[in-house]
Amino acid sequence: MKTFANEWIFQVFEDHPSFFTKSMFGGLAVYLFGRQIMLLVEPTRTGRWKWHGVLICTEHAYQSSIIEEFPQLAPHDFLKKWLYIDSGHEEFETTMQRVAEAIARDDRRFGIHPHPRKGKGRGR
Repeated sequence: MKTFANEWIFQVFEDHPSFFTKSMFGGLAVYLFGRQIMLLVEPTRTGRWKWHGVLICTEHAYQSSIIEEFPQLAPHDFLKKWLYIDSGHEEFETTMQRVAEAIARDDRRFGIHPHPRKGKGRGR
């Protein structure tokens, strides 16, 4: 699996038994407490996207509360349902350290419950 530059963010919770990652849309999806909590993104070789940073998975209802506490985060231009911070942001590392600490405390504002995959049904 590809290594991402910002995997250091996991250090605060990577030993938790519910922690795991998996590849998603060319990025690295991060799961904790049964929720997808973030997606690390870097420019893809195909040029599908040019983003380099972290998408924070959250329900829309929590966005304003999270932004109030972490004003460096903003709704992503394309994936508006999630918040984003570019790795080039001058406060990227300090912001993501604080966000990771909140996530490690199981702050329920962070994360979405993945939808179960639908089985392939047989056609008639």
